[in-house]
Amino acid sequence: MFTTPILVIAYNRVAYTHDLFVSIKKIQPEKLYVSIDGATAGDKVDLRNVLEVRSVFMPEWECDLKLRYNDKHLGKSAHVVSAINWFFENEPEGIILFDDTLPHPDFFPYCAELLERFRDNKQIGHIGGCNILKRKYIEESYYYSAYPSVWGFATWKDRWEGFDLKLEDVAPDEIQQLFAPYNVKKKVPGFWLRKHKLLIKYSDIDIWEYQYFFHLWKKACYNIVPTVNLVENRGFSTKSKHRLRKLNRELKPIMPLVHNTTIVQHRKADQFMFRRCFKKDKLTFLRHWIDENILNS
Repeated sequence: MFTTPILVIAYNRVAYTHDLFVSIKKIQPEKLYVSIDGATAGDKVDLRNVLEVRSVFMPEWECDLKLRYNDKHLGKSAHVVSAINWFFENEPEGIILFDDTLPHPDFFPYCAELLERFRDNKQIGHIGGCNILKRKYIEESYYYSAYPSVWGFATWKDRWEGFDLKLEDVAPDEIQQLFAPYNVKKKVPGFWLRKHKLLIKYSDIDIWEYQYFFHLWKKACYNIVPTVNLVENRGFSTKSKHRLRKLNRELKPIMPLVHNTTIVQHRKADQFMFRRCFKKDKLTFLRHWIDENILNS
């Protein structure tokens, strides 16, 4: 039996959700939380898919299963935040997975070991499961980064507390100061200041990840990134997400862990991460918003 609590955040992806549940079933967690968003109003196909997703979670082992079904469709970001809030109302720490992700079996013991190891070390805010790097920079099993990977991760209640989707707790004149603990190039704070302004201006954009970045930076946390990829994101199925699909790397084992005992940001890896993932212009940001909210792609 696996003792670390797990939260699954799901919506209407029946096949992906089934595959994720199969991977979870292999470790037989003692505690499994499942939050499923409601169907879009008036969409019968969506309703059917949502109901099928609800039928996926039927543990055949002794499991404390807690289910949370939204009566209305909240949308990605609102659902994610409400689900994680609910999870941490009941647990002090745990693993969080999304319905379109598929973890390597080693992802679970990796998270459990690091949750225990860094439980009382507030320098660490987030344990990521994804690695998009093309090569392995260090011999140890993980490195420390300014950027959290969120396709599948683990964290603690006290690190999540205070998360604000509207970014009301982060003022524009704070952005430069947020990067004081991190070794980044001069242009990086300016880049994130522009992203902050766009998130404020287009407050209805269905994004929560960037707000989470700001949240962790305000806490001056480092984020753990494995040196191999432990989580595949299967949700990049549309043409508009072809670029993101390329970020997936082959899943590889990581256990037993070789611990990285010096908590120092890996600057070279973060520079690659910045260029590979985040350096997008304003038009790309707005195109993403149109894809998610208007074209529904």
